Amino acid sequence: MSNITNEIYGEAAFSYLSQPDTAFGKEKFSVDLICTSDEAKPHVELINRIIDNEVNAAKKSQPNRKAFERKYPYKVEGDKVIFKIHSQYKPIIWSKDQKKLSPDISVWKGSKMWVSYSPKAYDKSMGIGCTLYLSSVQIDELVQGTGENNGACPYPNREEQKEGVTL
Repeated sequence: MSNITNEIYGEAAFSYLSQPDTAFGKEKFSVDLICTSDEAKPHVELINRIIDNEVNAAKKSQPNRKAFERKYPYKVEGDKVIFKIHSQYKPIIWSKDQKKLSPDISVWKGSKMWVSYSPKAYDKSMGIGCTLYLSSVQIDELVQGTGENNGACPYPNREEQKEGVTL
């Protein structure tokens, strides 16, 4: 892994920082971080440089290779950039006043945070790219929730629905 560690500021779009995402048979901690184009620019440039270096190395070592498809750990949407940052290890979560937060804290979409990551290039059959490995997080503005609607039914009372509707 690269010894480069960067910090980026943004707002969580998807956050699996307290509990791992278990979809697709793997457990991983991750955050999709939304940043402004200005905040994202140095990170995008770094990632592009890492991928360019990996492509150049692949061209030298595999001169007969036909395709060098590039895979980016970010997506540009208008004036926003969304970075995908993940790890198989649970990150340490810090408060803005430098206190370690409980590992059970619920970090939801909309939380604003600093994320430390290390970029690592790869060359696989699917393409050449860069993975952003999550190391730690400092929460600036925390959005919490339970996802359980406090045990209440999430649907409205339908007793007064129109007559004639049956299920």
